[in-house]
Amino acid sequence: MKKVMMFLVAAMMIVVAHAQKPSQLPVPDLPIDERTNLVTYQDVVKQEGTPKVLYDRAMEWVKKYYKNTNEVIKKADAEKCVIEMRSSVRIYSKQKDGTELHKNIVYYNFKLECRDNRYRYTITNFNERAASAAPIENWFKTDSPYWSPSQYEWLTQIDSQVKELINSLEEGMLPPEVFEDEW
Repeated sequence: MKKVMMFLVAAMMIVVAHAQKPSQLPVPDLPIDERTNLVTYQDVVKQEGTPKVLYDRAMEWVKKYYKNTNEVIKKADAEKCVIEMRSSVRIYSKQKDGTELHKNIVYYNFKLECRDNRYRYTITNFNERAASAAPIENWFKTDSPYWSPSQYEWLTQIDSQVKELINSLEEGMLPPEVFEDEW
């Protein structure tokens, strides 16, 4: 029994010695809201149109972007020109052979507000699917005994997927091109 324990202790020491230190890794550059201390993507985008026109464009984009809008849209107020949604992104763990294995789902809140000649999006409240709320902000805490370098990779994956979402939204909010059939 003592030999097994000694072997396990030695193995753990080797693993710890070869593990990357948090200070050696670049910290993912996700936007943190100063008031809430939550990862929050928010911007006001200037776009010509009335609130109703922008709201209609936003609804059209939502219906194209998301497969099941009934699951995603939590509140759509055409009068106030506001859409509130809850959706998710997937995160993956890299295996030793380089393949990616689905790790989990991270949910987020997404709000679109339309006003004269502008709209604002707010994407925040990211939580990993778990028995209780597991905010991704905990993945920045390198002093946690549960921290691992893969958490920085997951944050980077989330950032990439949210930026793709924002690019799609901005393209979808552009006025439709009008083609004149000149023959």
